[in-house]
Amino acid sequence: MQQDEPHLSRGPGRRIGAPPRLRLYCLLLTASCQLAAGCRGLGKPDTQYDLLTAELRTRERELLECRGERDQLRLLNQAYQRQLQYQYPAATCPPDGGAPSLPLRAISLGAGTGGVDDDRQPGDESLMVVVVPRDADGTAVKVPARVTVLAYEITPQGLKTPLGKWEVSPDQLRRTWRSGLLSSGYFVPLQWERPPTTARLRLVARLTTLDGRDYEADKDVSVRPLAGIAPTPVAPPSSVPDSPPRVEELPPPAAQLKPPTPLN
Repeated sequence: MQQDEPHLSRGPGRRIGAPPRLRLYCLLLTASCQLAAGCRGLGKPDTQYDLLTAELRTRERELLECRGERDQLRLLNQAYQRQLQYQYPAATCPPDGGAPSLPLRAISLGAGTGGVDDDRQPGDESLMVVVVPRDADGTAVKVPARVTVLAYEITPQGLKTPLGKWEVSPDQLRRTWRSGLLSSGYFVPLQWERPPTTARLRLVARLTTLDGRDYEADKDVSVRPLAGIAPTPVAPPSSVPDSPPRVEELPPPAAQLKPPTPLN
């Protein structure tokens, strides 16, 4: 007589499958095999994936930089438009139909203008000129223009001697703009054409806007001449001669001359 298997049948006419634990084990085993087959290279460095990740990070950084430059140019454009509307509220161009101009009233040579010592040796190796364009309210404004700088040496006698001349194009000038809490303007670095021999200089800066308007400012600054450069000798305004002036001998008068001897 055949006995019924209790784990395969339960009651007459009813057959059950494998126990739940066995089915769960089979499912986990199948999932593990699939995961192992799909992640065959897990744990090994993927060079292509690293390259793609690095390229993506580079593109994201470039995108952020482009957005920052775009926002900066947008703010600068808005500032120019406000300045134009402030000067010409009825139109964006002057009444004579010329090119629009910014509300520039004057320029000045700001703090920081003078000699620059970069090598910590006695004497200034270069010159820094801070040109500050100002509007009607005295606020520093960034305007496209070119700048001409003239430098003169001031001798102890008060005489001015030309020292150098520099021309700064609009593109070069644009890159020197600095904005800060203490001062804003064009910080223009200049190299000596000829090192100064005196401690006082007279600087003259002329700013010419794109529409042809000129603005000028001057300032006396102190510099430190380089070591080993002798000052230019200047003759004193008045000098006393060491020896008396030479007196030329005049010929004797005609009465003292002997008459010529007559010929026979």
